[in-house]
Amino acid sequence: MKTDYLDLYLLHWKSGIPIEETVEALEQAKMQGKIKAWGVSNFDVNDMTNLLKLPNGHHCATNQVRYNLGDRGIDYDLVPLMKENSIPIMAYAPVGRKDRFDFMKQQVLQDISKKHNADVFQILLAWCIRNGQTIAIPQSSNTEHVINNVKAADIQLTEEDLAKIDSVYPEPTVSEPLALW
Repeated sequence: MKTDYLDLYLLHWKSGIPIEETVEALEQAKMQGKIKAWGVSNFDVNDMTNLLKLPNGHHCATNQVRYNLGDRGIDYDLVPLMKENSIPIMAYAPVGRKDRFDFMKQQVLQDISKKHNADVFQILLAWCIRNGQTIAIPQSSNTEHVINNVKAADIQLTEEDLAKIDSVYPEPTVSEPLALW
């Protein structure tokens, strides 16, 4: 990779190796200066609870999970757990996938985007990071889209905006499994 260290190393999936051993190895890599921080990906509430019980589990820098308006099951229990432990969520697919959700056609999102002089993608990103404890990682190779993605951080959705969004994409009322692809 032609670098001396990684800023963040993610354990992408649980494996057959006990998490205790994995955390120990990640902490060792940190002490050696090979990584600056480590996190996990696709850990549900039970996984995070078990991780946080470990002696160095609280060193977890983030949990990367699928999170967007159509995949917001984590709002019920995982988001509160992460907030309680001051660990940010890293949202992959924060604008969803067109084959699952065509947010561009949703009138509520179009209306809110016009109100904020933004596009629907910016509203989706602003929604995703609305709590100040979520990091959104949208994918783009288009320079204009990347610039617009950055500008989404300046959009402050109002309580009215959020209520309108919730009316179409309601918060979960029960625990749901993580959305995976």
